[in-house]
Amino acid sequence: MNQNSATTTLRALDLIMLWLMLITLSMLFLPVEEFSRSFALKIEANRFYLYVALIVEGSHFLSRAFIAISTRLYAGRRMRREAEEMHNAVTLLDFAEKALLREFVLQRRSVLDLPLNEPSVRSLMDSGLITLSAADSGDSERGMFVISRAARPFITYRAIGLSRSRMTEEQINEIMRSRPAFARAEVPMPRAYRTHAHFQNSQARAA
Repeated sequence: MNQNSATTTLRALDLIMLWLMLITLSMLFLPVEEFSRSFALKIEANRFYLYVALIVEGSHFLSRAFIAISTRLYAGRRMRREAEEMHNAVTLLDFAEKALLREFVLQRRSVLDLPLNEPSVRSLMDSGLITLSAADSGDSERGMFVISRAARPFITYRAIGLSRSRMTEEQINEIMRSRPAFARAEVPMPRAYRTHAHFQNSQARAA
């Protein structure tokens, strides 16, 4: 049974139990004797069983509410734990791992073709920062990788050693020299960086 069919079954059960509870409450508390004396006598004779049925029906909804609350609390706790793990993983990135993550920015791509046996690739995979794309070809030596959804809020420009504007020519050259050969694509440094660095160099020469 898949998740969709299980959800459909539970909703159908909830609806049935709701109707049974409404019927049980009606027989127990509505003035049935005003409409049918004989039916009222039957209800009175079976009142004990009606209360038992009411307890069962109420217990069903109480258990459903308990499960829903527990599931939400567990999901929230899991999300907080995953966020903390992602934050710690990004904080502890080494030089090679930062250089590899920068390739997503420098190449302006959301998917990179990377070797599976490269230590920095394996390390980022193990920490959950990158993951294989759904469109991966299944190659045993290389894979199509994306930054994981959970890690995206934490992989900022600062975290991987980049700045949107305040970068000197020396910093840019250092970043370009540190690019991993196995992931490198021959693309120029984004214009925003080059323009700022050129402006700084012009000012330095003028001085």
